[in-house]
Amino acid sequence: MIGMAYVSVFQYFDKRANNMGFKQRPVLIIGKADSSDYIVLPISRVTNSANLDPYYDVELLPSQFPLMSLTQTSYIRTHKQSVVNSAALTKMILDFKETYSEKYLEVLVKVEEFQKNMIGNAI
Repeated sequence: MIGMAYVSVFQYFDKRANNMGFKQRPVLIIGKADSSDYIVLPISRVTNSANLDPYYDVELLPSQFPLMSLTQTSYIRTHKQSVVNSAALTKMILDFKETYSEKYLEVLVKVEEFQKNMIGNAI
């Protein structure tokens, strides 16, 4: 599973409906937390460019990553790790690690740098 891109179900707060809702979004699995949970990075469009991190958000252009079936420029958000249960992983998109190995390694380098900076700032 590590290195795979999947569609995952996420819970979110819907301001319009004033309650919790669910949405599906693509994720990249980068680790295993325990026997049934995975560490993932969201893959998002990020419609407001002010919310982009110029270093930690890794750009994916649909033309350069055609097997991802992206309709718009998206970003792997290396500084926004989440843990999801395997039951929330609903559909495999592709083996990102195998298909886009150079980009996968770039993502892992940025994850590692973010973790080191976060730990260094906490000490």
